[in-house]
Amino acid sequence: MHLSIATTKNRATDLGFLLHKHPDRVFESSQDRSSKVRATGFYAEAGEDRCEFCLHVEVDPVERVRGLAWSDGIAQYVEPQPFLAGSYMSHAISLALRSAMNGVATSKDAAEDARLKALVEETWPLEIVVSPVRTSRGLILRLFEPLGWNVEIDSVPLDVPGGVRETDLHTIRLAGSHAVRDALTHLYVLLPALDPQRHYFYGESEVEKLLEKSSRWLDGHPSKELIVSRYLSKSRELRETAFLRIDEGAGVERDVPEAQERQSAHDGRHQRIVQVLQAAGARRIADLGCGEGRLLSRLAELPGQLEFVGVEPSSRDLDKAKKNLSRNPSRQMDDRIKLVHGSVLYADDRLKDFDAAVLSEVVEHIEPDRLAHMERCVFGEMSPRMVVVTTPNGSYNAVFGLPAGSFRHPDHRFEWTREEAAIWAQKVSTTYGYDYDFSGIGDFVEEYGHLSHFIVFRKV
Repeated sequence: MHLSIATTKNRATDLGFLLHKHPDRVFESSQDRSSKVRATGFYAEAGEDRCEFCLHVEVDPVERVRGLAWSDGIAQYVEPQPFLAGSYMSHAISLALRSAMNGVATSKDAAEDARLKALVEETWPLEIVVSPVRTSRGLILRLFEPLGWNVEIDSVPLDVPGGVRETDLHTIRLAGSHAVRDALTHLYVLLPALDPQRHYFYGESEVEKLLEKSSRWLDGHPSKELIVSRYLSKSRELRETAFLRIDEGAGVERDVPEAQERQSAHDGRHQRIVQVLQAAGARRIADLGCGEGRLLSRLAELPGQLEFVGVEPSSRDLDKAKKNLSRNPSRQMDDRIKLVHGSVLYADDRLKDFDAAVLSEVVEHIEPDRLAHMERCVFGEMSPRMVVVTTPNGSYNAVFGLPAGSFRHPDHRFEWTREEAAIWAQKVSTTYGYDYDFSGIGDFVEEYGHLSHFIVFRKV
């Protein structure tokens, strides 16, 4: 991996003061053993008219997997991540240029100290080259151009013999006038956002790093939500925490539904389902594929003479649902709830005469060639007045950095794009006599849509 930062500013060698790297010396860092990263810094040019600092980053592909449990055979040694300028390059920037990124420049001489502090805040004409980056060209432009960079991209295909064709590899060339500290934070945050396959597990501290390093520019970026979603792609909870922190910092007041959707994708989805069922006046409700009873728990909070039936093919999940629904002072399950061992793939006389049925994140677990059986059993045989369906939006997977054709869960058999979901909804409504409303639920990114599709069928 390679990164170079060059400037043509007057007294260009002042760049060395900001980077804390002497032009006559070679910098080497191979910090913690767990990272297996070695960063070497040197100056390719150091003159008064132009100065260029280079950072060469190497990762030992054998040491990085030593002691880990891998199931992909030799692929662990030849997979490309150790050679891509993503999270490893971001980590190397932190190792080698942390003080520069934090805007630290000091001197014991008072006059020189004042001059260096002024240099930290000044904009510099900068030329940056970073390579190789694995992502789409459009995403590179979308993330860097709004920050004032002129972007040039050189691309080569990444083809692994006998393997699946991956996206191209790019050399990114950036030109623009920025404070050096800002330029480094752009790279530190956006490189992992471009290719969010991390080389480490992360927790709440990652939210702090993101907000701290991007504090001078993220709030005004038009793709702010996309950056946060990709930077924290492995953890829904951390993304929601980051969004709330950003909103609080900006003094944004959100209406209740949107705020609650941010708190949890599950809670937001369930809240919306409950609102739709209440508005329809549904009194007999079937949760088809109820799992461990999370939606039933939410429905049980509703007052009145209601009836809820949870249908689940997994006996283990039914046992968990019964325990979860009995977590109350009486340690008894609400007598309005019944749990049924069954499947949406088989007609069941116990499920007749219901006002509403819910298929929340269920249909994607069904083999495509068996969907017709589910449609016949639910929309034909059961035939409730309303059916609420939520299912993952396959287009949104790009936000998580998932390769094309990959799914969010190993048990998913498909994940529809908006167009594919709309075609399915139209087919079902025509075949079984339903009208439908098609919308989305969860986090929204303009290019990809909502996290999940939200479809409400109503019997004509």
